[in-house]
Amino acid sequence: LASTDTAPVYLASPKLRILTQNIFMRPPLIKNNKSDWKDARLDYLIEHILPNYDVVCLQEMFEFASSRRSRLLAAAEKLGFRFYVASQRQFLWNVAIDGGLAILSRYPIVAQDSLVYQRGMGPDWIPKKGVLYAKIQAQLADHEPTHVHLFTTHTQASYGEVVITQPDVKRRLAQLFEFHEFLERIMPKHRAAGEPVVLTGDFNVDARTHELSDPDRVPYEREVEDGIKTSDEGAAMMSVLQGHGIDPHLLGPSNTDAFKGKTVIELHDTLRERLGYHPVTFGNIVVDTDGTVRPRETVLTTRQDNMVMHSIDFVLWHNPDADTQKHGVTARITDVGVTPNFTPGQPFTQISDHYGVSAEIHFTA
Repeated sequence: LASTDTAPVYLASPKLRILTQNIFMRPPLIKNNKSDWKDARLDYLIEHILPNYDVVCLQEMFEFASSRRSRLLAAAEKLGFRFYVASQRQFLWNVAIDGGLAILSRYPIVAQDSLVYQRGMGPDWIPKKGVLYAKIQAQLADHEPTHVHLFTTHTQASYGEVVITQPDVKRRLAQLFEFHEFLERIMPKHRAAGEPVVLTGDFNVDARTHELSDPDRVPYEREVEDGIKTSDEGAAMMSVLQGHGIDPHLLGPSNTDAFKGKTVIELHDTLRERLGYHPVTFGNIVVDTDGTVRPRETVLTTRQDNMVMHSIDFVLWHNPDADTQKHGVTARITDVGVTPNFTPGQPFTQISDHYGVSAEIHFTA
């Protein structure tokens, strides 16, 4: 579903501010602890977070059996987000719920598409997870329009400790291969040379290795020093999305799937490249002055996920021919970072059990 008004809207500044956020807005009656504070968190998102961005990509913004998505879209429109794409509504007879994805934009969405992945495993069999695509028109005054090709996704989750040979990891990589094939179909159809492609979302791939670099001196995981290395699954994710594929035996001796694409698409993990490590986006910790380690967030997060220190939310970038844009407008990504979206004064301490990731695309004429 998408709005169809594509009247010209010039960029208010040379920057496009993007947020990707798993908003943890599950259907009614589902909660982890005492309360998920869904309505209060939605109000906070609308009042305090949306105004700071031009494009917002949401995961777990489920429509099923709830009016919250409709309320969000109505409020977002009043804030200037006149354009959107969202997961298709599902009904009881579909034996599924919607994928929970939404892209809100202040600037025209001139084309859109979507992909529903093969069904997930366990609890992830229920939502129709997949990918949304929005072709967003970005036009500087006195210049012809260029476009940002924006994707957001939510893939198969793992529950508990993750071993790369377990079935849900293979299902997740199979879905990421479907994502790559979707890129192979969308990009030649919609992308002109020099136009950026941005992949966002909760990929559910933990890029951290959780190896302690100095366990004798520091007996707990540190975000920076222990986040430099990339996990096997993190490397596999990038390889599959780019089309290189993987060694099938990575997933076990009997696996024969290499998930190799027909074409190679250059992608950059912007957080890792800009920060030099894989930042925590889920299950972070706080270390007190006396060395006590405790979970950063306990209101929304399940006890088993406290302090897991996962890096599973990403902004990936593709624009190898940035300087060849035919209208002379160059797009580069800047100011990428994790956005915790803490919520002072609320009965919940942050907007979601996940941190957000924000980025700015800067256009130069």
